[in-house]
Amino acid sequence: METRQQIDRIIQHRHEKAKTLAEDRRDLNELLTSLKKLRGMEAKCAMIKDDKLRGDFHDKLRSLGLPVAIKQTEALTKALDEVINRFQRDYISIATIGKERQGKSRFLQSVSCLDDKVIPAYSGTSCTGATSVIRNDPSIPEGQLRAVITYKKRDDIVNLVRDYVRIIKPDYPVSEIEFDNVEYLPLNLLRESTGTDALRQTSFTHLESIVNNFFEFSDLFDSSPETLTDPDAIKRIVAQNNGKAITDPDSEQYYKYLAVARADIYCRFFYDPGKIRLIDTVGIESTQLGVAQAMLDTVKNESDAAIVVNRPIADPQNKDVEIYTDITKQFKDKSPEKWLFYLINHVKGQNDNTVAGFDRSISTWGIAGHMIVNCADPTDVNEHFMKPMLETLLRNIDDIDASYLKELGEKNEALQNTIRTLISAVSGMSTNDRSWQGTQALEKGKQCFNTMGAQLRKMVDHYSHERHEPNHVLWNETQKILNNLDGAIAPSAEVIQSVADKNNVVGGDVWNVSLHYVRNEITRRFTAIDDKLAKENIRFKNSLIKVLYMNLKEIFGEGGDANDDSIDMTHQLLEMMEKTIADNPKYAQIYEAIAFLDSFTFNTRATIIQAVRSQLCIINPLCEEYAAPSITFYSGRCGREIDYFLTSRLSLIEENLRHALMGIYNTPNEAFYAVAEEFYDRLTFAATDLSSGIITNMSDIWGYFFQEYAHLLWKDQAQDYEQINAMVSEAKALLPLLQKCGKQ
Repeated sequence: METRQQIDRIIQHRHEKAKTLAEDRRDLNELLTSLKKLRGMEAKCAMIKDDKLRGDFHDKLRSLGLPVAIKQTEALTKALDEVINRFQRDYISIATIGKERQGKSRFLQSVSCLDDKVIPAYSGTSCTGATSVIRNDPSIPEGQLRAVITYKKRDDIVNLVRDYVRIIKPDYPVSEIEFDNVEYLPLNLLRESTGTDALRQTSFTHLESIVNNFFEFSDLFDSSPETLTDPDAIKRIVAQNNGKAITDPDSEQYYKYLAVARADIYCRFFYDPGKIRLIDTVGIESTQLGVAQAMLDTVKNESDAAIVVNRPIADPQNKDVEIYTDITKQFKDKSPEKWLFYLINHVKGQNDNTVAGFDRSISTWGIAGHMIVNCADPTDVNEHFMKPMLETLLRNIDDIDASYLKELGEKNEALQNTIRTLISAVSGMSTNDRSWQGTQALEKGKQCFNTMGAQLRKMVDHYSHERHEPNHVLWNETQKILNNLDGAIAPSAEVIQSVADKNNVVGGDVWNVSLHYVRNEITRRFTAIDDKLAKENIRFKNSLIKVLYMNLKEIFGEGGDANDDSIDMTHQLLEMMEKTIADNPKYAQIYEAIAFLDSFTFNTRATIIQAVRSQLCIINPLCEEYAAPSITFYSGRCGREIDYFLTSRLSLIEENLRHALMGIYNTPNEAFYAVAEEFYDRLTFAATDLSSGIITNMSDIWGYFFQEYAHLLWKDQAQDYEQINAMVSEAKALLPLLQKCGKQ
């Protein structure tokens, strides 16, 4: 079978494989979408208000191992895309690689019949500027060609320039470098940073060339592909120079290649092997950034085989070994021994004594073939290299393809194991039933009643002892006022004198003003005690209700702090019960007990104001007990005198108040005890209908209450469970697809 027929057969066979793989690719797309949908549920967890529920469900989602499954699916998808692209090609692609000035371009000329204008091949200088792809097209008349030039994006040159600058001057603010300011880079500043470092010096040389000549090629970036047929025009696009020494007056340097992504050149080959294309890569010893990696990427993404061109002057050098090592290391699982060929360029009269030794040295390497030919001789190249190389490659192509399919199989098997584990985990996810209907809810209600009753009994006993003791809040706040009555409350002598001076009033008026101020300040401070007692009220009511409050919280998985007195637990429960049991006679006693406790408010305002005002008569001119001072206050020196008489009277008021207030310190605790007893009676004693003689067990009432209404009392919790249940159902709806992918 002729070479071209073999290539056609291989291409057809590959296309069939690509169709099958494309079906797998569609399944992977669906799988990846489903996995990301599941992963997205982690974000949906934020809608779950309850901390414990949210944390538990989030942990359950994380236990599915979705990040690993997604990563494996994306890796398999990427690998599958690469293989599909490889199998969908309508040609066999071969990359030519190697060091600079080894004869790659001369070899391509011999295969394609092109000359220096299209494939520059000059001795003593770097020629190739951009990657060229030479395509065999027998339909093109001999001596003619067509080149399609694809240009780079603006970001490509900006990133390259930034990379050079990072090497030259690491502290330079490269983020400020944009396309429009590339040609204005401070080269003098950057040159100073190169020092004696070889890499920095070389990088600066390339950067300097880009900056100084940017105007010549900057307009090409982001351009649409361009088709050329003039060889001279093509040369100026893809080559670095015209091959003449830089000192030659006819030397021409070109820079447009810096904007070229690739040049696809269509021409008639020396002999017609069929659907073949050859890729001319930039020499690896070129000091331009990224050349070596670009070569490896070309071999990986665009090639079925690679030809390393060497013009040896001795046995393999370090760079030769490095190229071989890089390729075989990156493609160790892709059978490089089936597709990596070495062309040993014999330039007669120059390396006659070295080619055979080089050939013997690489004969132990894991490569597909190695031949000695003269790259400048088309007959030698085609007969003694191209034909045997293609014969070997086509003979190995099924094994080469099998290595790519093997990698897909390994990635697929790893994914299958992960998916099977995921299926098991998703299948084990269950919805939650929190309606609390039936015996479970009934028992929970009875347990709550028993726990609550025992705790309430303890609280009643506690307040029974507390009622004989002063309330600590009332006592502490009162003592703070009394201890500072004649100090912090009374204005100082200086303040009194200042008032007299500024207002130009007589001393007697200043005395009266001082009395008014002190009376108001004393009563204001005493009545403010109620603000402190309001918090004490909440704390007291919470101490009675918190068992019920926390029990309901615990039942519905909400959690809460039993010692959090910043919330009014009684009022929260009452608000919920008003929506559920307020009109239900069966639970009237429960509702009335909560309503009674909610309505209780203790304050000392009336009692304290009465006790305090009764002692303020001696500083109130309106009272019969008031007696004016025995001296006349003169405005010019009244400050000290008024201060003396005022503090004297305040000392007396303080002593009288300490006796007068003794009777009210126990009052809050006495009230708390009475309310605790009343609440205990209403909430725990059996409801009795004397007219019918029927006694209802309160434990049963609490059981019925939980059975009938508990799921309504905490609607937020019910909504949380509904959200979780919806997500579980959504996850299980993906099981058929997961199971399908898990069996492949």
